[in-house]
Order: sequence, then structure tokens, then C-alpha cells
Amino acid sequence: MSSVILEILQERRVLALLMLLLLAIGWVMLNGGPTGGGLKFGIDFSGGIRVPVVLEKPVDPVVMSEMVKTISTRASAFGLTEVRVRPVGDSQIYVEVPQTSPGLVDEIESLLSKQGVYLSVVDGVPAVTGEDLLTQRIYLMPSSEVAQMGADWGVSFAVTPQGQQRFVQAAKGKTDYPIYMFVDRPSDAIMVVSRHDLLYGANFSGSRVLALSEADALKATRTALLLRGHDIPVYTEDDVMGADANSSILQPADNETLAILSNSSSPELQAKLKAAGFHLSLQAPADMRPTYRPGSGALSSAYIVDSWAAAGLKSAPTLTAAVTQGVAGYNVYSITGPASGVGQERTLDASRKGRETVAVLKGGALPVGISLGAKEQVPAPLGAEFLRLSVIGALFAMLCISAMVALRYRTLKVVLPIIFISISEVIIIVAVIGSFSIDLAAMAGIISAIGVSVDAQIIVTDEILKKGAHEDHQESLNRAFSIIMVDAAVAICAMLPLLFSGLVQIIGFATTTILGYLLGVMITRPAYGVIVKHLVEGPHQTAAPAGEKKA
Repeated sequence: MSSVILEILQERRVLALLMLLLLAIGWVMLNGGPTGGGLKFGIDFSGGIRVPVVLEKPVDPVVMSEMVKTISTRASAFGLTEVRVRPVGDSQIYVEVPQTSPGLVDEIESLLSKQGVYLSVVDGVPAVTGEDLLTQRIYLMPSSEVAQMGADWGVSFAVTPQGQQRFVQAAKGKTDYPIYMFVDRPSDAIMVVSRHDLLYGANFSGSRVLALSEADALKATRTALLLRGHDIPVYTEDDVMGADANSSILQPADNETLAILSNSSSPELQAKLKAAGFHLSLQAPADMRPTYRPGSGALSSAYIVDSWAAAGLKSAPTLTAAVTQGVAGYNVYSITGPASGVGQERTLDASRKGRETVAVLKGGALPVGISLGAKEQVPAPLGAEFLRLSVIGALFAMLCISAMVALRYRTLKVVLPIIFISISEVIIIVAVIGSFSIDLAAMAGIISAIGVSVDAQIIVTDEILKKGAHEDHQESLNRAFSIIMVDAAVAICAMLPLLFSGLVQIIGFATTTILGYLLGVMITRPAYGVIVKHLVEGPHQTAAPAGEKKA
């Protein structure tokens, strides 16, 4: 028997399984527990953090359903992590995130704070709107492609034929003009910028300092915010402080007009704008600093605003001659932008901004304005007890299956490998899913994976044990694996609609199920086939030398 075990351990498929199993065990032991650093649990197991979304006005059930769907679609951009979205009355929505993902809370808040209205503008004329986007063709651009464009992150998207025609008309004859791409561009506002912030971003590619005067900067920013009937005037803080009460600067368009300015601006400036009838929108100083680049071609004597967070300006790529001939045919566009920090911090910030832009564009614009309430803790319904009961359920399922397998085959050399393989799969799946979030749906998928694993191993075992007199074990294994491959392919195809449904409540189940099938097909089923084949065949005999007789 020892020689058989030695032969089994020398098989590369078995070695691959054992190595993966040891890595998974090490990960689980180091990061285990409901509040483990790497093993993350959902709201039902570890509690969560609630972010109230307050609607600017009560809405009917149809609009509320649309709001919930849009927010859920945005949240699904975060993959396996459990995010719950549910309406409360007719003017509030609760978004709940597991407390084991504190970094995710900040991302969710940033994501929810956006209305999600996309608009691109060419020389003051609307070119593409959010309604023109084809959401199924919105995706993050590869980092290599983004780097060639001199950016840190990029999002590519396509538009409808109607949007394409609008773009063609807006861009016709505008070679070398920028196409300003906005997400949540203010529609009724003025910008009030300090001279320091106005000129702070006067650099090109993050290093070259431009000879940009205050007049150049004001001209560039005012040009960037032109839009038929919805221009956003740009003033310096000195302009506002020096204006008298009758000045056009201090005349809001209506009683909803915003004054967008830095939260570090003086109390006197803020008080003057309030007294004039403006609503204040205070921004971080970094968001008030536009970045610039030199114009090219027909605009070589001008400067162009490349991005401006406070105005919602994401990027401003230059229109080439190929897309300004007034002929339809260009249908793929991209938004690019810079990231903050250095090294790994910059990489993570670029990833966050790219994912956030994808989520906002895919989710679409919210039909009603929103504001975010104060965060609050959400206790787990049953906490550790809920987790304990789930683990007991998984162990009970394993016990029942083991008993049935034992009754069927009545031999330990078949029963023990089946149990070992099933436990190995569960440990590996827990380690992988636990890196994201183990919620109730994922736990259901883990329990389901136990049954799927045993089912496949029974197919392998039966095929080997019923082999014909003139058929070797390898032919039996090949036949068994052809059945398993078809079964896995059908099951994965059935799970894909759930995985991409945008319903975060079932993504965990779909992902766990697909992971179980892929793990089985690539690692555990081949390893089990090798183990059973060796146990049934017994140790391989070394051929006796010529002239010798076997004892």
C-alpha cells in the first residue's frame, strides 16, 4: 500500500492539488474569523455600514424602482463584495456594505455622490449624452493603451447611431479642437477660483511648467465651460470680493444657482455669495485646480483645460482630422484621466477612478437628485451564530454525502479519496471567495459545490469500476471526463446570466458555483482520477530482466 501512495504522490496532478490546498489552508489560518484581515464576511455574518441616500423629493414606486436598479448596477461594479440596496419609504434608499470592507465604504460614498449624467461638448455644442451610451460596451482600457495616451486610467465606450450622428455634426470642421467630456457637469452655477488654484495645475504631463498667465487660464477655463444656454462663468475670488451688489457677477440666474468654490476660501467670500442669493457648493482645494495642456494645430496659440474635478470635466482629447469630416463611422470613444499619489498608491487610485467611471456610466443617470446621510453601523442579524450554523450545515452535508458514498462502495480506498477531494475543494473555494466576501449566497454556493464535487467523483469511480475486459483504466477515465466536461460547460453557461445580471444578491452564488466547476475540471477531478486509478490497479510492477523468472 505504501508503494501505491508513493506513486500517487509523484503524480503532478496530485502535487498541484496538494500545493494549492496548502496555500489555501495557510491563507485561511492567517486571515480566518469574521473580522479577519483577508478573509471577508458579509453583512449577515459580520455586520455592516449603512449609507442613507436621501432623495431631493418623494418619488412614486416606478421611479424608486429605477433608482434602486441604477444604484445596484453601479454597486455591481465592485464584483463579489456584498452590497445591499433597498428603498425606505418614498424618499430614501439604504445602501449597506460589510464592515470588513472599510475601504469599500469610501468608494461607495464617492460612487453614490454622483448623479451620473454624461455629456461631451465640442466648441460649446453638445456632442454625446448619457442616453447615447451603449452600456454593454463600456469597459476599462488596458493600462498599456492608457499609458500611450499619457493618462493613468481610461474607459472606452460606444454610442448609439443617434449619438454618432450628433457627434458627427458637432465635430464637423473642428480639427484640433478638444472634446470636453463631463460626468455631472453643473447646469446652473458659477465657478469662483483663487488665483493660486487657477494656476496650480499649469503643467503638461505632470512635469513641464507652462508659461500660463492668469488671463490665459481664465480664457481656457471659460472656454471649457461653454454650453449653449448653460455656460458656467468663471471668476477669481478677487473678482467677487471686488464686485458691488449690483455687479453681474453677484446676480444668480435663479434661486437654485450654485457658487462652486474651495472649502478653504475665506468666510467673508462665502458670506458675500450667500447674501447675493447663491447656494454654496464647497469643494476640496485639489478639485478646484484645473490642469492644462498646450493647444495644437489650429489652436496652437491657446491653452486647453485637460481635466477639472470641480466642474465634472474628466478629460478633453483632441479631435483629429479623421473624425471631423462630417461622415459617420467613428463609434468608439474614451475617457481618460490622471491619478494621485506615487507608486502603488497611484496605481490603486487609477484603478479606483477607472472602476468608478465605469460604474457610473453603466448605471446611468439617477432620475432624481440625491444627498448622502450620515453613516451608521448595522449589526449582524445573528453574527457569529449565523456563521456557526452555516458551517454546521456544510459539515452535515459532507457527513450525509460521506455516508451515502460509504454505503454505495463499501471500501475505504474509494470513500476516503472522495471525502479528501471534497474537503480540499471547500477549503480552496473558501480561501478564494473569502478574499472578497462570503455572504449567505456564497455559502449556499459552497454547500452546493460539495454535492457537485461528489457527483463528478462518482462518475469517475463508476466508469473505472465497470470497465470492460479489454478496456484499460485510462479509457474509462477519458470517458468519465468527457461527461464531466459537458456537465461543467452546461452548468457554467447556466450561471453566466446570473453572474452578469447586475443583482449583487446572487453574484456570490453564481461566482462560487462557477469557481467550483472550474476548480474541479482543472485540478481536483484529474487528481481524483489519478488517485482512484492507482488504488484500483495497485502498485506498478517492474518488468523482470530477460532470462529471469518471476517468483
